[in-house]
Amino acid sequence: MGIPVELHHKIHDPDGPDLVAVRVRNDAPLDGADHRLPRGVLFQLTEGLVAVETARGRVISGPRTIGWMPPHMAHTVQSFGPIAGVGVFLAERHCAALPAEPAQFAASPLAALLMQRALDWPLDAALSVPQRRQLAVLLDELRQGATAPLQLPWPKDERLLAVARALLANPASGRRLDQWARHAGISTRTLSRRFVDETGMSFGQWRQWARLTQALEWLATGQAVKHVALSLGYDSVSAFIKAFRVALGTTPAAYFGGARRAARQPVSAAAEAQSAFLAQTPGEFDAI
Repeated sequence: MGIPVELHHKIHDPDGPDLVAVRVRNDAPLDGADHRLPRGVLFQLTEGLVAVETARGRVISGPRTIGWMPPHMAHTVQSFGPIAGVGVFLAERHCAALPAEPAQFAASPLAALLMQRALDWPLDAALSVPQRRQLAVLLDELRQGATAPLQLPWPKDERLLAVARALLANPASGRRLDQWARHAGISTRTLSRRFVDETGMSFGQWRQWARLTQALEWLATGQAVKHVALSLGYDSVSAFIKAFRVALGTTPAAYFGGARRAARQPVSAAAEAQSAFLAQTPGEFDAI
């Protein structure tokens, strides 16, 4: 992610510094190659969008959250639009207090400030006592913040996974639930039940979220809201904006309005909105 070459060996050294903080800037798309680091990674973008995919699901991270990737977990990263921000690579000995799964935290002003301060910490000397206290505060602040679940968890059943992959490849598809069930060779009832069991979302919720994550990727590259809405199969721009606001707590135009404005919010609006979205009746979207 635009990390200086001289820092790569420190990031990949599990016995190296307590943390390596870097300023990230990358105008070229990331290659999506597999990564597996011995360190945990905290990252906050101030510009652009990244999609992080693991065997469990796909996470979209933008300026409104602080992303977390545990050590040793295989993942790929794709970027959409020029990206900029801060990455903090934590030695594994400091990761026990953070989730064992990928997560997102509210981008609180305190957490963002401490990540910025870490950019000036030494790489060739042990952290000072005040710096260790600040690291402890950062970890505690993250634990207190609201977390968002994986935005697109993959189902485990191979038949459902094939349907999910097809939906993500073509989120504008007009196929109904019963048509997808026939495509997968299972009953409509089984497809509906297992989607909830294996992803925590109904089929309709998962499909709507797939559309919204695709919308975020396109919006991050500068595509117009109208073009995105119609390309995703929405009947109108207003219908798309309404769905976007229900799921993410803001409008498409405001989503990329800057991390500074989002950081003033004590709780991530996106995390709250997604929790409300997932709390809706599981079958409510299955006719979509």
